[in-house]
Amino acid sequence: MEEVHGHHAIWRFDEETLRIAFGAGRKVPQLYKALGHCELPLAAVKDVDFHPGDRKRGWRLRLHLMDGADPYTRLDATGKASTPLLLTGPHDRELVTEYFADQLTASSRYARQTLDGPLDPTEVARGLVARPPLQVRTAEGSASFDGDRVRLQWDGWLASTPKEREQAREYRLSDIEGLSWVPQVDFDEGHLRVVLSGVSLPEATDLENDFFTLVSHGLKGSDETLLMAATVNSHIAREQAPPELEAVTPVDGDEAVFAKIRELGRLHAEGLLTEDEFSTKKAELLDRL
Repeated sequence: MEEVHGHHAIWRFDEETLRIAFGAGRKVPQLYKALGHCELPLAAVKDVDFHPGDRKRGWRLRLHLMDGADPYTRLDATGKASTPLLLTGPHDRELVTEYFADQLTASSRYARQTLDGPLDPTEVARGLVARPPLQVRTAEGSASFDGDRVRLQWDGWLASTPKEREQAREYRLSDIEGLSWVPQVDFDEGHLRVVLSGVSLPEATDLENDFFTLVSHGLKGSDETLLMAATVNSHIAREQAPPELEAVTPVDGDEAVFAKIRELGRLHAEGLLTEDEFSTKKAELLDRL
């Protein structure tokens, strides 16, 4: 099993699955702490971006998934929010990580080409979010999700007078089109907002009187509300009529290569090939694609 260590997580993968274990230190983003760990099938990975960086910034490793499988990209218009699909690390491990990125690229390509059937992007997304019950807090209050309902409660020290009087509201999952998320930009507050199905609402400009929102101030609550939005939206997508699933089939000429790789895998499993022999032969065959 391949393994690479970053600042806030460890990524491990075999021929089918990438497993991510997050740290719990003081500097680890709250999104990672709340998740703890997650995993996804390698067949869902469409692209692997590796940037070596420099001595000051270090390297960056970023995954891009099949359409509909990344619950964070759809929410973040800035491209700067936390995501479990990004790993960073120190400059002195650049060469090791670049090798890992190459291996991850080859393994994900192999997984796509040897996939037995169609892949459901909503199931992939569910592996990257929290499992209910989930509760997150900000300085204004809290949002909770039990799998059937979303509850906003305004009992924080920065809650407005109208929201304090309202205390809380609940929304059934079947009535929700989705949750939107806005991070703080400069001095503008960030917020989580419930969007109801078939209901047209004005933009969230007067947050003090908007009973569909939970406000986050600065970094406090921003990662947590992002996780809440991604989790609820993943459940809504799974409950809706499933999209056309993505079936991955080999291009002409590739099937013979993958048949040989499958045969190598069988020989390796039976102990007739060593780990080094198997890895070398598989790399040679993948280079022919």
